[in-house]
Amino acid sequence: MLHPNKLKLIWMALALVFVSSTMITGLAVADDKPFGVIDSRRIIEEYEAAKDAQAQYQKFLRELELEVADKEKELTNLMEEIESQKLLLGEEALRAKYQTFEQKKAEYFQFQEGIEQRAEAEFNAKITPITDQVKTIVERLGKEKGYGLIIDTATLNVMYLDPDQDLTNDVLSALAKGED
Repeated sequence: MLHPNKLKLIWMALALVFVSSTMITGLAVADDKPFGVIDSRRIIEEYEAAKDAQAQYQKFLRELELEVADKEKELTNLMEEIESQKLLLGEEALRAKYQTFEQKKAEYFQFQEGIEQRAEAEFNAKITPITDQVKTIVERLGKEKGYGLIIDTATLNVMYLDPDQDLTNDVLSALAKGED
């Protein structure tokens, strides 16, 4: 079975191929609506609030990595302690040490499971407000200036699509009729 992240990447690649092919076709047909681009990488580099949010998020990730390293070191030290004292400890003391180690290991795995959620929550708190702001501005500009399509060149994401350019209903209709 494919890992969810790999499956997500495959879907993104397929969507990119679809968007690229339909975009080129759409540009030829819809020449009355201009095509626009933005560069989100440049926005992050030049917009102070975005740079600050990115720096805060990166700092959070570094701190998270340090936490992971500390917990891993604690487990390693505990195992080394057990190994070095194995022959000296009595059976009950050794069992207690192993029990402590297993408890710490379980805590570590539980901590590991929460890392992704913590990173996502921090991303949502720091970065998402900026991307939402950019998306709102791009949508407003798309409507005000009559763009048919605006794409982010850094991520190849469609940032704005005029609803008149959406051919989904036509495709669904053709499929329902059995057309190719």
